Amino acid sequence: MAADGTEYDLTQIIAPYLDRHMVLRLVEFLEEQKLYPMEEILAAKLDVIGKTKMADLKLKEHRLALETAKKNNVEGAEKKFEEAEKLIKSEKSKIVSEYKKTSPLTKPLVDKFVKSGLEQPGTEPEKIAQFKKDHMIDEDSLKTLYEFSRLTFDMGFYGDSLDLLSVYRIISEDDETTYLAQWGKLAAGILLMEGDGNNAEHVAEVIEDINQLRDMISRRNHIPQLKQLMQRSWLINWSLFAYTVSTSLSADLVKFLLQERIINAIQIQCPYILRYLVAALMISYDQSKVHLKQAMDILDMERDHYRDPLTEFMRALLIEYDFENAHLQLVECEKVFSVDFFLNKKDLREAFFTNSRHLMFELYCRIHKRIDISLLAQRLHLDEKDTDKALVDLIRSAPFEGKIDSKKNQLVISTQYPSIYQKVIDKTKGLAHRTQQIADAINKRMQSKMHVMDS
Repeated sequence: MAADGTEYDLTQIIAPYLDRHMVLRLVEFLEEQKLYPMEEILAAKLDVIGKTKMADLKLKEHRLALETAKKNNVEGAEKKFEEAEKLIKSEKSKIVSEYKKTSPLTKPLVDKFVKSGLEQPGTEPEKIAQFKKDHMIDEDSLKTLYEFSRLTFDMGFYGDSLDLLSVYRIISEDDETTYLAQWGKLAAGILLMEGDGNNAEHVAEVIEDINQLRDMISRRNHIPQLKQLMQRSWLINWSLFAYTVSTSLSADLVKFLLQERIINAIQIQCPYILRYLVAALMISYDQSKVHLKQAMDILDMERDHYRDPLTEFMRALLIEYDFENAHLQLVECEKVFSVDFFLNKKDLREAFFTNSRHLMFELYCRIHKRIDISLLAQRLHLDEKDTDKALVDLIRSAPFEGKIDSKKNQLVISTQYPSIYQKVIDKTKGLAHRTQQIADAINKRMQSKMHVMDS
């Protein structure tokens, strides 16, 4: 039997948009959470790493598969493992030979390039051209550098691959392979991120690569629109690795996902990304509530194409004002966070549920003047022992006054009317951001047209 909550697992849906090495991270998460039987997990891992060049990992996983098969008394498991082991060892020998042959041709070149300081932004093209001339770097040298970067990536040496691709992007004049190198650099950067101990500078660099790729995709008007849409969809899925690292990036994720071309790709190709839009919106509610109406319009429009407890919670609360259903969906959201690779982080979970309860409390109190505390505690999914303390904290942070009537076990809300000035401020709060979005879109289209004319 699968563990509770697996109906909300998106791994199989997201996997086609990810590199195999990224999918492996998701499968390892499922293994840690014990969401599926071990046999299924091992089969998935062997399938994912089958086309990589991580020979040692292949051997390790095949041995685990053999042990599991023996426990289940599977006939012929030993023979099957011996055949696989023989093939993997032969494959490893070829991979190591290729690595040893190519490494001396590329690593010294990369080291010299880095020491020269030419990888810094804004380096004059003349200096790069002179470096290529001094070190006799021709098309064959660049091809070797590019292929070696792919080899190191496939072997799981992401740091080496990142260094190689960083140099290749600068010294190559081939637009197509430079574009592919940008994808490789982003993939390596993502795979070098590890849990909560991520270096802020490295994450910022990964996000910069995401933005560069977004712009590069938009400029590729020579490719079919369907292919452009697919590449944008890959980028959206890859971006989740960076933007869900911590709560501090949630507001940026909201802005990224609500860009016109990005949200169009989401609606057409990958509507399940709306889960992460809702999560980021609630996690960064104070900074992102200016985008609430736009997000809710999209959720309402896309309900027939995608829904889960997060999207249904927002609909129930902000469109239907159905507090009972909102409470039920918020309880289900716990399951979503427990099975989702990108959301299963303590700080994201705490921020989401804290802000969700604050928003429910605020809306409920705007509608009712006197509220039964037991009912309110149930609606907000509060612990009965800490209800009074939690309510005091909620009242302090709410934009209205309230007091607890202990005799009647009620919360009494004081009626307050917002000033006309505050209404004007609230109505116009998002104008500056929307204007900037329109200006940016116009500038990008103008730049795209100029790029086409120049070419």
